[in-house]
Amino acid sequence: ARCIASLRQLDYPKYEVVIAADASSLELLTHTFASLPIKSVEVNEANISLTRNAGLDLAAGELVAFIDDDAVAEPLWLLHHARAFQSFEISATVGFVRGRNGISYQSSVTSVDAEGETHREPSGDGRSFVPNLSKGRALKLIGTNCVVRRKCLDALGGFDPAYRFFHDDTDLSMRLWQSGRAAAAVPLAQVHHAFAPSVRRTRLRSPRDLTEIGRSTAIFAHRYRGAPPDEIQDRLFERERDRLIAHMVNGTCEPRDVGRSMDTLAQGWREGAVLFPQKPEPRFYEQRQFQAVPVQNGDHFVITGRFFQRRKDIRYARALVQSGNKVSILSFSLTILRHHVRYIQPGIWLQTGGQFGRSVRSTQRYRWCRFADRVKEEIRRVALVLGIGEGAASLDGHGTQSTCDNRKRAALGAGGQKSYGTKGQP
Repeated sequence: ARCIASLRQLDYPKYEVVIAADASSLELLTHTFASLPIKSVEVNEANISLTRNAGLDLAAGELVAFIDDDAVAEPLWLLHHARAFQSFEISATVGFVRGRNGISYQSSVTSVDAEGETHREPSGDGRSFVPNLSKGRALKLIGTNCVVRRKCLDALGGFDPAYRFFHDDTDLSMRLWQSGRAAAAVPLAQVHHAFAPSVRRTRLRSPRDLTEIGRSTAIFAHRYRGAPPDEIQDRLFERERDRLIAHMVNGTCEPRDVGRSMDTLAQGWREGAVLFPQKPEPRFYEQRQFQAVPVQNGDHFVITGRFFQRRKDIRYARALVQSGNKVSILSFSLTILRHHVRYIQPGIWLQTGGQFGRSVRSTQRYRWCRFADRVKEEIRRVALVLGIGEGAASLDGHGTQSTCDNRKRAALGAGGQKSYGTKGQP
């Protein structure tokens, strides 16, 4: 539901939303978003490639963007992707993914080679670019934040159902590169990925079942190396064992879970090692009717205040969202607590932490600053992602101007408070 709420707040002129999910998920969404013209298709088989292809069959747009149900998109997500297609001769784009704290990057620019190994690449200066990669490497598309031309996807056969989970986007990246098509990295096209718990991992990201990782890695090695070499298996097992031990040290899994999970990895490798799936055949596309979703394209308001005002700020933010606006709340305490960003219902970006604490984790742990300076700093950090530009209304809940009446007058343009900029183009 939060994912769909974020998609309705996208600052983009016309787009449609297609949901591919199992029966229970679609039933819940029917009650929540019954009034919206959202396309949906039921897929009950646990196969992420098959599910994406089912959604692709319903999509009518020239560009198809992919996002997972445990992620939310920043307001300018689609706009930045689309501008990259206008700037470069490309067939696909990949954006950046923020992790659980809403600030650090879970994924930026990476490449993949024929052995399925990923390599971190330079992230650039914030502008979209086509990376200059080493020979034999492809820009790695991320399934929860990538856009591909519809004609290109059809020509490549879409996602390969042989990859039920893991390497599904990696395989598409390699086939895209082998076909001679270019892809661009778009740093400002961002989503937040929260890692929903599943049969494969816990809420704390500790692995439960590694079968699909072993299986998909063996299939990938078959396709791009001719056979699953022992060194690929050795690296895979070493990497996953190290990951499990790190979870054990952090207390997010028990020692007995390490051996149990490694057994599932070995089982998956054995299953994949005997499979020789063929590359997908080109798909026939039947023209569908475009079904645009009504968007909440109002202004983007920034509410600032102390942590003890947070409940009041959230109540007022809800009223603004219900009026079709987008809202960010900056709620700081007089501490050095690290900052976190969450997207809360019904569509509010909430940043919490200490006035003297760090948001970007690579900066110093403590830094003295005035409240107003910290607010401006954090707004500048996210302005080009959230769409906060010149002309936005800032509702200052700090100090004497903290009543809802004053904020309401500011929202209507009559409050006379500071303006940090809002809606619109970077």
